Amino acid sequence: MQNLATKPRIYLIIIAIIGALVMGYLVSLHYGSQSGGAFCNLGEGFSCDVVNKSEYSEILGIPLSVLGLLYFLGVLGIALWKYDEKTLKVMMFASIAFLGPSLYLTGLEIFIIKSICVFCELSKVLILTIILISIYALRPQKLTQLAIAPAIILALILGGATFIIQSIDTGSNENYDEFAECLYDSGFRMYGSVTCSFCAKQRKLFGDSFEYIKEIECDPRNPNSETERCIVKNISHTPTWIVEDEEGNDITRFEPGVLSLEQLSEASSCPILGAENK
Repeated sequence: MQNLATKPRIYLIIIAIIGALVMGYLVSLHYGSQSGGAFCNLGEGFSCDVVNKSEYSEILGIPLSVLGLLYFLGVLGIALWKYDEKTLKVMMFASIAFLGPSLYLTGLEIFIIKSICVFCELSKVLILTIILISIYALRPQKLTQLAIAPAIILALILGGATFIIQSIDTGSNENYDEFAECLYDSGFRMYGSVTCSFCAKQRKLFGDSFEYIKEIECDPRNPNSETERCIVKNISHTPTWIVEDEEGNDITRFEPGVLSLEQLSEASSCPILGAENK
């Protein structure tokens, strides 16, 4: 069946271009220094910024938006230059498998991040559409001949693998509660934003113990923002660490950026106590 229909091919090209543009935008958003400015931020609970700059936006150091961009460029390449039965089967199989990690991330958005990235969900709709168009183009082959079941099994495996990798890679396994509490009691204040990728890296160093740092939200678009406080402190980039006295006056101000636990310990004289040290 080398004589595949022309219309499905055209649809694949159009969808792949739309998908590449969407993912390209998300890539720029992930690496962008600005926060809260994405036009797909639709208010509390719907923010591309929050999702794409969270600690869950990468796997093994690679932004998921980059992987999505490569996927849609691959589909575009197939539709333009390698549109045949064999390649369509491979593309359909890969698309189903790719949905596994994608849907796992949807779960993270809903239950963990508590914010939905509209463009991320649009990309999954586009992937599903590519799968359906591929099946239509390959008719009248039976679904069993297209290896749908193995692709679904692989999707589940990849979704589980993503969970395991991010469980290992997200945050520290150490318990730094005492260290974080000591920093806060010593007047260390972190001015940041939930949409700041560098702030996400700073949080990751502390793991679950970061809650004791009590980050000060500076982006007015985000919940619980203390914008006036950030303006008074002249916060231009996040994260910015400031050591303050009881009245909130600056004692020491660090250059904006991620500080290592060692730097914070040396500056504060707070010992880094992890679980292995207890």
